[in-house]
Amino acid sequence: ADPTVLAKLTAAAFGQRRKMLRAALKQICSDPSALLAEAGIDETARAEVLGIEDFCALARLLASREGGNQ
Repeated sequence: ADPTVLAKLTAAAFGQRRKMLRAALKQICSDPSALLAEAGIDETARAEVLGIEDFCALARLLASREGGNQ
């Protein structure tokens, strides 16, 4: 995964305590529910329950969406 996108993703995910990912990712993604669904991650999950592989998968998807102008 692109380190810049991964850094942006983790900062958004962990930037506010006790936020579900769906809400936390709104600042960097126009449709966080679709992004999470595509990655196979429950949209009500919190950042602290994801593994490194999950964050890398989300970062790759986010980078591909940014490259395609979402």
